[in-house]
Amino acid sequence: MEIKQGKTMKRIQQILPALLIILLTSSLGWAQNFDANRMNRDIKIMENILGEMFKTYSGNTSSERVFISGLSDGSRNVRGTYLPGYGIIFNVQTGSSFVYTSSSSDNESSSNSFYYSYSTGSSSDDDVKVDEESVKDRITEFLKDYASTIGQLKPTENVMVIYGSNSRHSFPALVYTSSNGKIDRKETEKLPVISGSVTKKDLDDYRSGKINESAFASKVKTASTKDKEYLDLKVMGNIFETALKEQDAESFRLSGNVNYLMLDNFGAIFNLDASYRTNNRLFGNVTGITVTGAYIRSSSRDAPDAKEQDEKEAEFLASVNEAYSLLKRNIKEYLVDYGRTVNSVKPDQYILTTVNVRGRYKDIPERIDFQLKKAVLDQLDKGSISREEALKQVVVTEY
Repeated sequence: MEIKQGKTMKRIQQILPALLIILLTSSLGWAQNFDANRMNRDIKIMENILGEMFKTYSGNTSSERVFISGLSDGSRNVRGTYLPGYGIIFNVQTGSSFVYTSSSSDNESSSNSFYYSYSTGSSSDDDVKVDEESVKDRITEFLKDYASTIGQLKPTENVMVIYGSNSRHSFPALVYTSSNGKIDRKETEKLPVISGSVTKKDLDDYRSGKINESAFASKVKTASTKDKEYLDLKVMGNIFETALKEQDAESFRLSGNVNYLMLDNFGAIFNLDASYRTNNRLFGNVTGITVTGAYIRSSSRDAPDAKEQDEKEAEFLASVNEAYSLLKRNIKEYLVDYGRTVNSVKPDQYILTTVNVRGRYKDIPERIDFQLKKAVLDQLDKGSISREEALKQVVVTEY
């Protein structure tokens, strides 16, 4: 018996290194074959689809829409982020909305409800009201009809859609009505943060016909989070706002507000926009030969000032690139120096900060993700690692 066990153990010891090599090679092969540009393309396509699916309009047929933000701006308010090992998170952000409606008599009442601009084909009634149930249904429709086309995800990774945020800048929609010279203001009901997620395996099973539509719907995990205030996330958001507004003359500064949300099975996510400014002047686009908003190149390459313009553009591009490098360094330092205050995040969870670069600049990506595990910050607090070591643990992904 002992001889047989000895042979078995020896056989296992011979096989184990080979198995480890296979596993490591497979993992390394996947990492080497991962195409970040393709993933970014897939995310952008999905952002556009979600933007169209969640476009809305005022319920009053006689209404004149003056300005709506967050509910109808489309893909501008949809942000997708890929997190290796977790999957893709799409956030459909909602903010303040303003609608002006007019009626001919005091007896006419105006609706302060919103409806989806497009039907998904799942209902015979085109006027589907935006409420908690319909948002969950629409998230499931997106996952069922479109999410399976996203490539490169592992079977255990997820596709998640989050509608709304707990940002302090997220407010209910406001509807102003005018009747015989009288202005009335109404406030719509603010929806909770709503999420829906499913694994890549379930997406593939539905696409291949292994499970039917009803079985797929049962696989989608939906949840609603009422307005739970996370003081630590709010404080961290204020830190980002303060730090990115008080920058040097030539730098990437905060554009808009900092949005944040908490995911129970992931951690905290912060989302912000940054634009390049110099001497309080905003610059939008920079291509290889044109600087929009900064310098306007003459159409003639033989113009007397062409050389001077080339030098100015080169100098400007150098300033933009230097400012971009500073932005990356600053965000990493803010996470390490202040991220430890985000106590709602558990040690095995993450703090993710997504920075969207407004404008198009040569050799500068459109989005940067900064990801840090909370356990790293706990080690820093205990003195187990140095600040420099913690900074090295921040995972930076550029798209």
